Amino acid sequence: MKVIHALGAALLTFVGATLSAQQTATRASKPRSLYEDLQLFSGVLNQIRVNHPDTAITAHELIMAAIRGMVQEADPYSAVFPGSRFSPEKQKAWLDGKLYPVGVHFSYVSGAPVVMSVTPGSSAARLDILRGDQLITIDGKPVVAESAEELDITLAGEKKSSVTLTLERRYIDGRLAQFDRTVRREKPSGDEESVPVAFMLDPYTGYVRITTFNSLDVDDDLHDAVGDLEKRGMQRLMLDIRDNSGGYVRHASKIAGEFLPKGAIVYTVAGRKSDVVKDTGRVSRSFWSREKRYPIVLMINSGSASASELVAGALQDHDRALIVGQPSHGKALMMGTFPIDDGGVFPSLIYLNIGQIRTPCGRVVQRDYRGLRRQDYYRRARSERDTTDRPSCKTNAGRTVYGGGGIFPDVVLPEAEPTPVWLSRMREEALPLKWIAGHLTANPGAYSTLEALTANPALAGTGLADFRSFAASNSISIPPGHEADRLAEKDLVRGIAFTKWGDLGLYRIIAVTDPEIAAALQTFGKAADLVKGVK
Repeated sequence: MKVIHALGAALLTFVGATLSAQQTATRASKPRSLYEDLQLFSGVLNQIRVNHPDTAITAHELIMAAIRGMVQEADPYSAVFPGSRFSPEKQKAWLDGKLYPVGVHFSYVSGAPVVMSVTPGSSAARLDILRGDQLITIDGKPVVAESAEELDITLAGEKKSSVTLTLERRYIDGRLAQFDRTVRREKPSGDEESVPVAFMLDPYTGYVRITTFNSLDVDDDLHDAVGDLEKRGMQRLMLDIRDNSGGYVRHASKIAGEFLPKGAIVYTVAGRKSDVVKDTGRVSRSFWSREKRYPIVLMINSGSASASELVAGALQDHDRALIVGQPSHGKALMMGTFPIDDGGVFPSLIYLNIGQIRTPCGRVVQRDYRGLRRQDYYRRARSERDTTDRPSCKTNAGRTVYGGGGIFPDVVLPEAEPTPVWLSRMREEALPLKWIAGHLTANPGAYSTLEALTANPALAGTGLADFRSFAASNSISIPPGHEADRLAEKDLVRGIAFTKWGDLGLYRIIAVTDPEIAAALQTFGKAADLVKGVK
């Protein structure tokens, strides 16, 4: 009988709980007022304070944790910068663009900081730090930053100082390896070299690489580079902003002014407050002229973000450039900072999304994050390549371009093949760097000019066989066959060019060994049609 009573009691409890849940669901379907939700929050806070056995947890700690969660829930980029981790001086230096950063840009995936891109030409670019590497420690200490923006401030510091990053890499065979890279803080965020190289790819085609929009002089640097190429007979331009993670949004209008007429819309902003909505980017200083209406191919990839995407979107919407590559990252939000007095010695900062940036024809650049966990949002960054169900709009000439997150290229190129394990290990062990000096010493006249190496980007003599033996002596076996030879030789020739001629040498060799640049050169016919007004 006791068993029956027990079962009956359990059944009644289950039914009661079910009815209660149904009633709760019915009530939850009705709109709740802010006052009701604040009461709910207060009630939960009180339940923890009254019932949780850990009396060391304070109400203030719980409230601050709730604030961080609330801000992070709003979107993938809004965050709270705790005042306890940053002095007012460092906060101000960051806001004023006076900190010296490392050349590595991170995103948070599954709660962990992962390399998104490495600034070309930086010291980090020469240290085999690859997209997808996970940051484990900073100078031997665990990473406490809770967002990419906070991590940027953490890593920044005094000029020419260094920081040691412990990174973890997952190879395609599933193996995990940790390694240290000591990265130098080189240039303040307002003084980065934005245009490391500009040269002629052939007698008619100019090539300009823009690596960042953080430089205060990026528009002047571009103008000088384009002017120099025009004097050298340039009749068409390839503008490369791949892996350019952006920078100051206002610089997008300055860059666009090189190719668009004065007053042309570069971007618009949609937000709740009127002062945000009024922030429309227009070309104020223009170098456009009908005489300079040469074809332009603009290269982007999934590492192109923020201000890079605004430039690409503006030139695409105004039919001024053919966009070639892979869909861009899809990050274009207007951010604001708001101090909060949380009782600490230094105030904390809320870094908050205050506006959504759109291209001239109205495309939303920001990828949709609603209903997605942060790790899912970042995981999908490189997979959204289909135009099905994407919103679209018309360019000035009536071409259809697609929105829904990122800039979708006019000509989509395939993603690069995954890096083989042996090549990753070769780079990880810095074997090219260790080998090149001896090779150059043994072949003093082999690489006399950059022009000669560009015309024939190959190793001299028995260089490839020598390097195979060198790699084997370091326990790295390079597979037999032409493809492995090609990959190894490409890395070695690029290393030689950088050793002898610096950034110019490196980018010149990249230009003649990069299959994406070769493919982009074949699209200038379509770019010429844009100039003629052909859809």
